[in-house]
Amino acid sequence: MLTAIVLPADFAAAQVEASPHVTIILAPSVERTWSDIDLLYDGQWHDSDEVQEEIDRIHDLVPELVDMEVIGQSFQGKNITSMRITNELYPGQKAKTLVVGPHHAREQICVEMALRFTLYLLNSYGVDETITDFVDTVEIFVIPTVNPDGLDGVVNGGNHWLRKNLRPFDNDGDGLLDEDPIEDVDGDGHITAYDLYTKTGPGGSLEWQYTYFEGIDNDGDGLVNEDEIGLVDLNRNYEVGWGNDQESSSDPLAQTYRGESSFSEPETVAFRDFALQHRFAMAYALHSGINTTYFPTTYGNNWVEPSLYFSIVDDLRDILPPSFNEIYHLAEAQKSRIMTAPGGYWGDWMYSTRDTLVPITFELYHNGSVDGPGVVTVIEDNSTHQIVELMPTFIYDYFAPSESRINDLWEEIRGGFDYLLEMTPRLEVSSATVSGGVAHGDGVTLGFTMTCHGHRLGTIDQVELIGASDLSFGTWAPLDADNTVSTTATFPLPFDLVDMNYTIKIGNEYAGYAILEISAGDFQTADYTLQIATGIGILSIVVVVVLIVRRTRT
Repeated sequence: MLTAIVLPADFAAAQVEASPHVTIILAPSVERTWSDIDLLYDGQWHDSDEVQEEIDRIHDLVPELVDMEVIGQSFQGKNITSMRITNELYPGQKAKTLVVGPHHAREQICVEMALRFTLYLLNSYGVDETITDFVDTVEIFVIPTVNPDGLDGVVNGGNHWLRKNLRPFDNDGDGLLDEDPIEDVDGDGHITAYDLYTKTGPGGSLEWQYTYFEGIDNDGDGLVNEDEIGLVDLNRNYEVGWGNDQESSSDPLAQTYRGESSFSEPETVAFRDFALQHRFAMAYALHSGINTTYFPTTYGNNWVEPSLYFSIVDDLRDILPPSFNEIYHLAEAQKSRIMTAPGGYWGDWMYSTRDTLVPITFELYHNGSVDGPGVVTVIEDNSTHQIVELMPTFIYDYFAPSESRINDLWEEIRGGFDYLLEMTPRLEVSSATVSGGVAHGDGVTLGFTMTCHGHRLGTIDQVELIGASDLSFGTWAPLDADNTVSTTATFPLPFDLVDMNYTIKIGNEYAGYAILEISAGDFQTADYTLQIATGIGILSIVVVVVLIVRRTRT
């Protein structure tokens, strides 16, 4: 008959101390369940409704990798939508990169390239190891257009010369708005442009005066095209350098009119508010029409990061077709002066306000053949002036290829988008170890190795170790690209590890954060002798007690 249980006096002391362990949190790749995606409207220009339809479908087909967000509306109330492409299984903030589509309406080829870049990422995921790794470790943002009103004016309205947004303006001061625009009078699908030159000097040299377009006198005042649609050049409407007359204008009739004030337009406000939520080390704004790649500048017309930018130019020369960019044929001393940015420009704002080290205005297309002889027809030539008609294909060849060339162009310039991904700095933490106690207040020492992956770009800012309640437990100097550093940090535990794991992160907003969990140690066992009092004496039994303590892989 059992009468008592007697434990040894040293029972508590016999328990084995737990030790801390550390786990690096890695997200598994998403299991691919989708087939390759084609565009609904392939081989043609998308209007803003079709762009949104493509985005909705892409999101519905691959919700595991695609988020979408309406970041604002245009003047006419059309959505400006951002897509975020990334593996959402990872719980921490990753490195970020950005492609933003055209600010200028007539550069609709940029919309097409942004959409194809998105499909390239999704169709390569789970097939191409490199692209899969980028999508797993980077948040890739794509905004197909920031000027949907202007896009529709070009694609649906046939106004292929339109550059600006569609805020209305009374150009001719008659109290009416946009009542006398340019029009396709002869119905050939193109709006013809004419250049008027005056003849000066004894030789009758030509001096360009202005360009006018095909149209009719809509308001019966004897004038044609005097109240055109379009007002603000969105790429002159940003705050940094706004008001610089060198490359922007205070004249509402000018193609580079900068607006009444910086961020006066809902389109640039939408992008500003989006960008203020993110940090991008590198980003592309897509443009077309001139063979120049733009970088941020000082207002002495020099690059702000000359050594880095020269290196990028050399990289792109090796990546893109030889005919892509005329700057590659210039002397080094000339490049930094020719590839300068205008006031109120997207890239200067991104560099100065958002600390984006490399915001590139990536010019996708220009057909240099339209700059040569034979692109005009002289329709009037007298002793005082000359009027020439620009060839109907001029505007298409200048800013965009024919629709049949869209997919071929993507294949030619795809390497430039791969380069954007390769340049994006990403922080990796490996070989983590931990020692110390497991109780509240105990100190633990974390040892870890960190590497910044990225071509030419390091972490930019210092790296920080952050614990609970955003406590900082150490900072390290910025890591250069492809540089590896091994280091340690010691900090106190805010609670007992036997109750829960302790999550910390290492990194910064540019290169993302590695997530680590510190936990108590392995399963452990101890032998105890239990003395049981019975009616016939004391029975000693050896019992193996399993102390269950959380176990994690190192």
